[in-house]
Amino acid sequence: MLKGEKPQHLGGGAPVVPSAPSTVAGLNFVGFDVETANDDWGSICQIGLVKYVDGVEESSESWLCTPPESLNFFNEINIGIHGITPEMVADQPRFADLVPKMVEFVGDLPLVAHNAQFDFTALSRACAASGIDVPEMIYGCSLTLARNEKLQVENHKLPTVASHLGFELKNHHDAAEDARACAAITIALAKRHSFEGSFVDFVHSRGFTMGTVDNARVYPVLKDRSGANVALQRRNFGLDAGKTEVPVQPAVDPAWETPKAEPKKQSGRRAPWDKVATPEVIPDPNPDADPSSILYGQNVTLTGDFEPYEKGALWQRIADQGALIGKNVTKKTTILVAGPWATITSKQKRAEELKEKGQDIQIWDEKQLFTALGLDEQPPF
Repeated sequence: MLKGEKPQHLGGGAPVVPSAPSTVAGLNFVGFDVETANDDWGSICQIGLVKYVDGVEESSESWLCTPPESLNFFNEINIGIHGITPEMVADQPRFADLVPKMVEFVGDLPLVAHNAQFDFTALSRACAASGIDVPEMIYGCSLTLARNEKLQVENHKLPTVASHLGFELKNHHDAAEDARACAAITIALAKRHSFEGSFVDFVHSRGFTMGTVDNARVYPVLKDRSGANVALQRRNFGLDAGKTEVPVQPAVDPAWETPKAEPKKQSGRRAPWDKVATPEVIPDPNPDADPSSILYGQNVTLTGDFEPYEKGALWQRIADQGALIGKNVTKKTTILVAGPWATITSKQKRAEELKEKGQDIQIWDEKQLFTALGLDEQPPF
């Protein structure tokens, strides 16, 4: 029963009391969301946290705050999204003053956010702008978990997925409500798989590594089809490596299921880099591309992970801007784009070697590529 809700009487009989929410034993974590004042991810003006024990909400916190001093200005676009104005935060604590409270609330629990790379990069940037240490945390992403399921949804925005899984998000872009919604998605997906156990076990069981954040960097949640990186992370976390296995196939919505194709013969174990395997067909450069494009005339090679975008789709967009695509790093390569990966890839090592020898080769990260292509790091949520 919700707080303040009265028992219902049907037909004059005894009160009908809603049943308590079902639990997921061991699923303890904190839902997390931030709102920002402007287009700098570090301009945090609201923090939302919701704690769950055994998959049931236990407590929550929501704080308005003044963004870090160098980032303390509001864009009309952001105000239009969340409704938070400069006047509303003028007398609120500084972001830096809330970090200890956040750390105390979270304790040693893992966190989850929807498009978690944004929220934890925002946390990292806000701490850096405030001149304070970034709290060390591990986290999962309800967006990646939802994408991994074959849900019958038109998109994977937070309200869409939450609604599909039975949670009504009434106040989107309120930090606490969004944190509650991403937690509800996580719990619903755990129940779909009849899962019991820790949050880390669940993320690992779906074939993902946990993301991490500390003073050094924000490391993203990554898909691991082989299980090698999950096993390594479990050892690093001091967990039983044999307790969870990477799934071969996610659960499928009955209405979304398609006929199974004839299985292809495979030999040996799938390598951890299988998910970023190079596509077979290389698109030709667009002869009518705009010569002023930063990619025009470049020889571009990709390495690493570019989720949520498929490498083949990125190749096509790069070729559309007049660039030549290369499968490998060669003496003709002018740009290597290195997406996130557990270690430095052989392509990046080769590019660095050629660069040291004097070759004019740029090494980009995925953000630079997405900017050049006019893409968001994640579709809007």
